[in-house]
This record gives sequence, C-alpha cells and structure tokens, in this order.
Amino acid sequence: MKLIADAGGTKCHWAVAERRDGIITTSGINPVTMSPTETARVLRDELLPALHGDGVSAVYFYGAGCIEGASATKELERSLCEIFRDATVGVHSDMLGAARALCGRERGVACILGTGSNSALYDGENLAANVPPLGYILGDEGGGACIGRMVVADALKGLMPRETVEAMFAECGTSYGDIIENVYRRPNANRFLASFVPFAVRHIAQPEIARCVDRAFEAFVERNLLQYEGITSVPVHFTGGVAAVFESRLRDVLGRYSITVGCVEASPIMGMVRYHTDEK
Repeated sequence: MKLIADAGGTKCHWAVAERRDGIITTSGINPVTMSPTETARVLRDELLPALHGDGVSAVYFYGAGCIEGASATKELERSLCEIFRDATVGVHSDMLGAARALCGRERGVACILGTGSNSALYDGENLAANVPPLGYILGDEGGGACIGRMVVADALKGLMPRETVEAMFAECGTSYGDIIENVYRRPNANRFLASFVPFAVRHIAQPEIARCVDRAFEAFVERNLLQYEGITSVPVHFTGGVAAVFESRLRDVLGRYSITVGCVEASPIMGMVRYHTDEK
C-alpha cells in the first residue's frame, strides 16, 4: 500500500491511499529542526501502531524543511527507509506536494497560505519557478503572521476604533505589553502573530480588519504572483488554513489583478492521494 505524508513542524498528516478510514495524525516532522532519533520515535511510537501491521510498498513524504539534496533531507529519507524496509521512499518539499495536490498533472501556480506563505509555478510534473518566501520578517506576504502583524500594528497605532482594540485585547487574552514581549523577546513570534487570525475572521465585517486582510493579499500578489511569467493565463490554486477561511476576499483581491483562482483547499493531503493513485 502507498503511504502519503503532508508534514509540518507541529503536525504530520498521513494517508493510506488504499484505505478510506480517515487521516492519521502524528507529531510534526521537520528534518531541519529534528534529529533522526526524534524522527524515528514519531514513526515507531505514533505512526506504526496506527497502520495495524499493514505492509507499505511506497512512501511519498512531502514536508517543510525538505530541500532536495540537503543532508537533513537525506537523513530523513534514511530514517523512513529503516522503518519501511520493503518500500520505495521519496522525500520532497511541501511546495511540490502542494503543487501536485492542487494542479495534478496540469500546468498552474500553486500557493500555500498558512502561518507563512509560499508559491511556485508548476509545469505539470516539477516546480519550474519559485519566488522565495523569505520568512515572516522579510516575506511571507498573505500568510497568517503577515495578517496578524497588520492587525496588531494598526490596532496599537490607533488606526482602529477603540472598541475594536478593546475586543482584540479581551478575545485574544493579551495586552500592549504582552504583544511587545511576545514579538520582540520570545521565540516563535510568527506563530504568536498568526494567532490573531481567528480574531480577524470573527471581525472581518469591520472595514479596518478587512483592509488588513486585503493589504496582505495584495502584497502576496504584487511581491510574488506577478513575478511569474504568464500569471494571468494559468489557474492559481491555494491550500492552507488562511486561504480557506478568507477564500471570498482572496478571490476578490486576485480578481482585481485579472488572476484566475482555481481550487482553494484547507489541506493538500487528499489531493496528494489523488495524484498518487491516478497514475499516468
């Protein structure tokens, strides 16, 4: 049977192509931040028991931090091969996984909008071009951290009604001091900023909140999508929680640039299954 993984640093979703009994969720696997020992523990203690001893013939692993030819990626591949000794193993980037899930074997642009953001032009088989995402400080336009930063900054700068700011403090359980502390003095500032996305979803009817979301998507278009040649002649597909919850606004913003939005899916895992079960 074929085992397909969509891996992030926090969670990893696994699907067995031949089974229809749901997705297996384990702790995240990222070869850049985890040792082979940590990876082996997740595979042995969390994944294998959920497979109930079924034989695995192929593993298709798509994940954050998986860079072609990098030593950490090769270590992850070795760990998978040690666990699944009779299987062929392929380890690929989450961006290629998203492209295969969203575009199948057709040309298009695939985008990830989650805590961060990424995009790539896909030729139907491989990634043909990629504008580097650069992380939440230099890039990640349109992602959750970017939207959260805009909402928080506008709130603290006095660019939102007082009642909106008070609602943000109350609903998010934070304060001016807490925000400064989390952004500048504690780790994972990107995740902290992205935690304001649910607040933005609940208050999207507020013009000031809607403008923050639109500005984030406009930056994603102008600093990423418009760099792909022929962007208005191919469908642009999206995956990720931010894309899913703001789908309507996302379609509206891209429409202003004459860009055609194709499918929008919260998770790419079932698209990955379709790709690997619909052989040429």
